[in-house]
Amino acid sequence: PDPDNIQGRITVRNSCLKRWSADNYDLSLEFYTEQGGLLSAGLFRKDISDFFGNVVKVATAADLQALDLDPRYAGWRLSTTYNLGGIARVSGMEFNVRHSLQGLGPWGRHFTAFANGTKLKLEGSRSAAFNNFTPESLNAGLTYSKRSLMLMAKWNYRGKRRLGALPALGPDAYEYHDHYKSVDVNAEYQLRKGLSLYLSASD
Repeated sequence: PDPDNIQGRITVRNSCLKRWSADNYDLSLEFYTEQGGLLSAGLFRKDISDFFGNVVKVATAADLQALDLDPRYAGWRLSTTYNLGGIARVSGMEFNVRHSLQGLGPWGRHFTAFANGTKLKLEGSRSAAFNNFTPESLNAGLTYSKRSLMLMAKWNYRGKRRLGALPALGPDAYEYHDHYKSVDVNAEYQLRKGLSLYLSASD
């Protein structure tokens, strides 16, 4: 069956939903160079209690009766949020590098290279609401700055991310946002104090 052919959606708000809380553990190392550059790396873990879980299913007659809804809504997509039992965990690593290229010669003092990235490990129930977490991300680029002119080119990568369930296709079917790459180019020129011209392009 085509999940887009489901007749409609029913969202049930859980008035008993509790706030989730987390114990956070972070370890980071940072190094600042004489030229003002930054090199950092870190590990982290978040143990989350009462994390949110999402239930998405095709409504049955029993579901509608429990919610005091008209039986004609049978076959609609029913979704609600609840607090998971146990602990959900988000752990991972990250890095950040930013440094001037002046060590390569006089021309390099106008250039700054940068890169940063994060990799996550998501642990918990299959219904855990991890849809806002991106397991992998990476950014890298180069900035040129001289007097009133600033140019920046940046490359971006985002890994595959799991979104909502597709109950019409089975209990383990989910929608995914596929990984993607993009390139951004920005330019800024200061015409005078308090007035700048800004241009931006993205693929």
